[in-house]
Amino acid sequence: MIQYLELPPSNQLSPFIECFWILKSHGSSFKKRELIIPGGRVEIIFNLGNPVQWIDSKEPCAARSFDGAYLLGPRNRPFFVEQNCIVHAIGARFRHGGLASFCSIPTNDVINDVIQADQIFGTEINDLTQRLFEIDSAALSVNIIQNFLTQRIYNVADTQRALQLISWVKESEYLTLNAVTEKTGIHYKKLERLFLRYTGYNPKNFTRVVRFYRTLKEMNAKRLSLTGVGMNGGYYDQPHFIRDFKAFTGKTPSKFTSENPTIANFLLQSKHV
Repeated sequence: MIQYLELPPSNQLSPFIECFWILKSHGSSFKKRELIIPGGRVEIIFNLGNPVQWIDSKEPCAARSFDGAYLLGPRNRPFFVEQNCIVHAIGARFRHGGLASFCSIPTNDVINDVIQADQIFGTEINDLTQRLFEIDSAALSVNIIQNFLTQRIYNVADTQRALQLISWVKESEYLTLNAVTEKTGIHYKKLERLFLRYTGYNPKNFTRVVRFYRTLKEMNAKRLSLTGVGMNGGYYDQPHFIRDFKAFTGKTPSKFTSENPTIANFLLQSKHV
């Protein structure tokens, strides 16, 4: 049995964090290697169960083991996770660009990477993880994590202006980059630096990842034909959509649907993502 719960952040954190989530189960409830699709977001994950193995599709034979608190950076290719025995994790899922509100490290430094969270937040996050091991309450655990993050919010004005721009570009994804620079008055090179700093991607790759993920959610929810999904998502043609599908999942649409990846489907069904 898989228990998966999402909780909204506090009002103070909601500009930067989409949700907190809790996952409890046994490794046997999942596939040996669960597919994790890039969606452009960063997550802090507190692993309170057995160590998990993360695998970059670029290096499928090089699994890396993590326990305690670690950070999953934004990705532009599929990753895989292997979970054994006891599965118990709590996560904070940042909005696009939201990590920058809590640390000075540019987000492009952690793209396509998984690192121990103390490299970003210092050893205090390890003390927090030890406290979480002792708590058997989802709400209390999330409150403790929220308090930790709230105390680390900084540079709010600059960050919120950047996040507003990122959100506008995300919602205006069908505009060309020339149109974006014209409407914002921001030269492309400055726009590129801002996006790398806050999202980990350049503007073109950011909109590509966001468009694919949004289209995949629609495909999952409405079961439309590939042609219909691609057209609704703004793809020029079906081959273009399939090319992105393979790049971001490593699979064809039919194989992805038939394999029915558990964790990927949890996220695709989430109202917060």
